[in-house]
Amino acid sequence: MKVASVLIPLPVSEAFDYEVPEGMDVTRGDQVAVPLGPRLIRGVVSEARETTGSNRRLKAIDHVLDDPRLPERTVDFVEWAARWTLSAPGEMAAAALKGLRAPRPRPERRVRRVGAS
Repeated sequence: MKVASVLIPLPVSEAFDYEVPEGMDVTRGDQVAVPLGPRLIRGVVSEARETTGSNRRLKAIDHVLDDPRLPERTVDFVEWAARWTLSAPGEMAAAALKGLRAPRPRPERRVRRVGAS
């Protein structure tokens, strides 16, 4: 059985474990939709691992989102920043996701007057 630890962008103290359904491929940094209570919520995969079993029934990841994956170094930074600031990793993941969706800044344009009239 494959299990993924998912960072939920909420002030929770740790990643939640979800079962990876057969045929689904998830890697570190993927954005996924996972069930949390009665709704689906966006999360970021912080770790995917094989395990022999669990003492509790895990909910399954619903689907992998088409949004871009967070680079692995960004996930490392999110986890480090959470430890450094004594914050919930989910709060740091929320900030990283917000930055990922932000529009790129426009390049600065400068006008030069060439030659004397």
